[in-house]
Amino acid sequence: MSTLKDAGVGIPEIYVPDESKTTFEKWAVIAGDQFTSNHAYWKETEDFVGGSPSTLNLFLPEVYLKEVDLDKKIPQINKTMDEYLASGVLKKLPAGFMLVERETDFVERETDFSPARIGLLVNLDLDQYDYSEGTTSLIQPTEKTVVERLPVRVKIRENAALDMPHILVFIDDQDQHLIEDLYENRDSFKKIYDFTLMQKGGHLRGWFIPATDPAMKTITEKFLALKAKNNPLFAMGDGNHSLAAAKNTWEAIKAKGIKDGPARWAMAEIVNINSPGIIFHPIHKVMFNVDPAQLFEELKKALKFTVKKSCSCCIKASENPMEVGVVIKGEACTITLEGENILAAEELQNFLDKYLKAHPEASIDYIHGDEDLKELAGKDKTMGFLLPEISKKTFFKRLSTKGVYPRKTFSIGEAPEKRYYLESQKIK
Repeated sequence: MSTLKDAGVGIPEIYVPDESKTTFEKWAVIAGDQFTSNHAYWKETEDFVGGSPSTLNLFLPEVYLKEVDLDKKIPQINKTMDEYLASGVLKKLPAGFMLVERETDFVERETDFSPARIGLLVNLDLDQYDYSEGTTSLIQPTEKTVVERLPVRVKIRENAALDMPHILVFIDDQDQHLIEDLYENRDSFKKIYDFTLMQKGGHLRGWFIPATDPAMKTITEKFLALKAKNNPLFAMGDGNHSLAAAKNTWEAIKAKGIKDGPARWAMAEIVNINSPGIIFHPIHKVMFNVDPAQLFEELKKALKFTVKKSCSCCIKASENPMEVGVVIKGEACTITLEGENILAAEELQNFLDKYLKAHPEASIDYIHGDEDLKELAGKDKTMGFLLPEISKKTFFKRLSTKGVYPRKTFSIGEAPEKRYYLESQKIK
């Protein structure tokens, strides 16, 4: 008889904070790969958390990657994980899934079920995941994995006691029966948390579905039915490099002759790409320490496009996949690429990769949100690119026919809508 494992799914033993030791509001912190050029955001986070137990003490915000001594910081993070477990800051739930509802105020959503993003927190089998190009694995990446970004993540994870997910993974459930049916029956499950997230993150609710619940049989059947229809069954939505780091860590453990164990599984929130609560946003790019005029001239030599002048205050991400907004201090324009069967995001990224190699003094960052991009691009020696939106309707089809998207092409929601660290599980 087929089981959940045949669909690459495992049932985690989830840890949540003990409310007698801290509050959910101070515990839950946004994913560390957000606001990577915004020190003020993370200072506000530190001020809000104060000395309370918090996930802020269990990861390293990427804004600080080049500013801290990793050889000192990572052991400190691992020690804090051990202390939280030993002191009872974290409490373990029985084996089961978490049904998650996330409401935010950033977009007006048309919905059949809920104005929120809903998901199901499960374990994914790293033995059924492969991030190499051309993979046909059950769990697949949706963007090119930059292997140079993995060592730091692996170093943080390899001796960590806990796995804290900020990963979102898509399923293509066109009938909207798996997660949505659970959500309609959410009142039959025990509510674990219901609180407002810090720093305009919206509201978060979670209902626990124990492994012993009769709903598990139906969940298993629906995962297996989707597996029979779809290849891949799971496609990365957010946290691609975090899952890849978990894969590398597990492969290193397997190389020692260990065939199974807690590190084989990575927790992720499964979301239905067809849900009205899933809103795609492009990830913009900002170039630092450049001469914008000179960069634009090189861009014109590398790519064929037409130019339409605009103003930096009114320019925004386009619905046309061939259009890119260009923003520099006091000026803006829209360029429309020429050609067939191309993706503007891919063409631009290829150009910028070559430019960065030829100009080592320059650097790039990836920004969520039009206004954040404009603010950064309004500074001296910077240049911003507003990328076009990605259609989720053709997402799985393109993935199966053309392969992965360029890295940093899309995100789910605005930056403050990214998943917050909250639940965790033991991985050693």
